Amino acid sequence: MSFVGALLSDPSIPLSVRQAALARAVTDPGIPDPRNSTKSFWLKDPHPKLARLQSNTLPSEAEVVIIGSGISGTSIAKTILEAQATSKSKGKSRIPKVVILEARDVCSGATGRNGGHLLETADEFGEYVDRFGLEAARKLMRFRLAHLPEILAVVDQLGLTAETQARKVQFLSAYFDDETWKEALERLARFKEGLPAESAEWVAYEGDKIPKKFLIPTAKGIVAGPAGAIWPYKLVTALLDRLTREYPNEFLIETNTPVTAISRNDGSGGSKLKYAITTSRGTIHAKHIIHSTNAHAAHLLPGLRGRIYPIRGQMSAQAPGQKFPDHSRQHSWLFTYERGFDYLTQLPKGPSSNNEMMFGGGFAQGKGSGIDDLGIATDSELSLYCDIHLSGAMSAVFSRENWGAVPSDSPAVKMMWTGNMGFSADGLPWVGKVGASVTGRGEDARNAQAGAEWISAAFSGEGMVHAWLCGKAVARMLLADEGVVSPEELAKDRSWFPEQMLVTEKRVREAVLPGVEKSITAKI
Repeated sequence: MSFVGALLSDPSIPLSVRQAALARAVTDPGIPDPRNSTKSFWLKDPHPKLARLQSNTLPSEAEVVIIGSGISGTSIAKTILEAQATSKSKGKSRIPKVVILEARDVCSGATGRNGGHLLETADEFGEYVDRFGLEAARKLMRFRLAHLPEILAVVDQLGLTAETQARKVQFLSAYFDDETWKEALERLARFKEGLPAESAEWVAYEGDKIPKKFLIPTAKGIVAGPAGAIWPYKLVTALLDRLTREYPNEFLIETNTPVTAISRNDGSGGSKLKYAITTSRGTIHAKHIIHSTNAHAAHLLPGLRGRIYPIRGQMSAQAPGQKFPDHSRQHSWLFTYERGFDYLTQLPKGPSSNNEMMFGGGFAQGKGSGIDDLGIATDSELSLYCDIHLSGAMSAVFSRENWGAVPSDSPAVKMMWTGNMGFSADGLPWVGKVGASVTGRGEDARNAQAGAEWISAAFSGEGMVHAWLCGKAVARMLLADEGVVSPEELAKDRSWFPEQMLVTEKRVREAVLPGVEKSITAKI
């Protein structure tokens, strides 16, 4: 991402600090710490069945092992199970078709810690045009934009809208100084010119044309457009619960089962499947492995260090001021400052929510303009400076007159937590089959019949407009290798999936952070 490159080259930040951040970014991120993490509001009511679900004994084999139980891993499992259930080749297998391995409780990583925002601002469109050309930029944007209707349709079809609090809203992206507003208008103009139909709902308001009902009196300008909001943990757990009930003999979830190593199976355990996956609870053998561990992907895929790296982000759940009206089903927000940005949704009133403001960001206000959070792969601590910023920003942004005092019977900040985002050195997710130069395990990824390792990760802080369809795409690539998806169907998938997100030899060789040697040559 461009802001990471700017941090690593910023002469106002001491060279030693920048070098330390870069060293963290290329270091093994390890596995999520099962003993110590900040408490996320989204996880405050753990799913009674799934939170710590595991078999009495870890299964010894599975056709597909998915590492990670967030939104991408859930999309992968759903796609594979539903496709195999309707396939002509379906039949009873002696081993589970799909097993999810999760290092901690279910959905306790980035998906259970994010902002719940289904938001696409289209700010990246111009950058995509400059990097990849107009047609590729259109495809990339359409892919991102597709997540809002896709996810809302899934929850509607399965009757999960109320449970997940899924809703379509209008986002308000507010700018507070002339320069950032001018740049926003330029980006919006490029988006509207390049994708006129898709951008029809985007509107710019400036100065006294900004509707007073938006309640952001200090904004220089506001870009408004379609967005969504959802309780991400409830989305994932509702879908996983449904899958465990629909496929009781084909699908297992093994929580609190961190993967510590992967090796080629030497046959000593009696299994003929390609991989031996070592976990804290024993070894499971698999034909295919899909890495959906995002910030931790480079732990088991060492060739991606410096290509996928963690960044710590901070979120909060706060009580609205007494004067602030309920906007939960009307608006979500982005606040862009001279330095950095914040993001905000508001929860509806319900059995487990009371109009809380789900407010995140403050990265640029963190220590060293955020560089101290670069390369951090733990969520056990808060950033003090982010805490200070997030705890006071809303009354200033909306104005104290519109915000008012916080009710005396409720703490202003109900919860504050951190989470780890997987960032990509070239700003795009990594999706597809990975070979020996990435895994270090000596396999030939072209041998589809024997099985392979795959990845869906590195959403660079924008998982809600990347992860679901990236998971669907990689699952269908695997199904094509297995003959469940036909070549013609896979060709149709390629019509909507951007090729820039695929894992390729060239990309692995070139997509590295500034200052990291391009020393790995992939053999994919």
